[in-house]
Amino acid sequence: MLENLGNLGEFVGALGVVVSLVYLARQMIQNTISVRAASFNSMVQNSIRLLEPSYVDSEFAAFLARAERDPTRLTPEEGVRWDAYMTAVYRHFNNLVYQYRVGAIDRQMWEAYRRTLKEHLRTKSWAEWYRQNSHVFSERLTHHVEEALAELTAEESPAVYPLHKTAEKA
Repeated sequence: MLENLGNLGEFVGALGVVVSLVYLARQMIQNTISVRAASFNSMVQNSIRLLEPSYVDSEFAAFLARAERDPTRLTPEEGVRWDAYMTAVYRHFNNLVYQYRVGAIDRQMWEAYRRTLKEHLRTKSWAEWYRQNSHVFSERLTHHVEEALAELTAEESPAVYPLHKTAEKA
């Protein structure tokens, strides 16, 4: 009888451990989801902060248009502003690369951000600025920038297919 009670106690204890582990696993999953959601929200907020001056401040929008058109024609003060803005934007993309690598954002979101980066790189001044300053960013970001630039180059030059002549019968 005492042995049966001991076995029952062990069973109940083991069951308690299993229930506790299941509960902890669920809590960890919920925590991971919450952390990812907060991380994603933070990335969106950073994106909005970088874009906001363009749609709120017409003077900044005009400056940005001039800078994108020809940064060599900027005043020294505007050159500093352009450099600071581009550094902030590329730091943002550098963070996104890192967040994707560590799993804080999923592939679908990363691809959306990657397409945004690629669209920015269509502007020659953005690509030139990055190439001149790539040494201050991660190798992973540089890889993504170069990959996007290669894709843009391929899109600009249509593939040339050889013309195949069929053998004529005599």
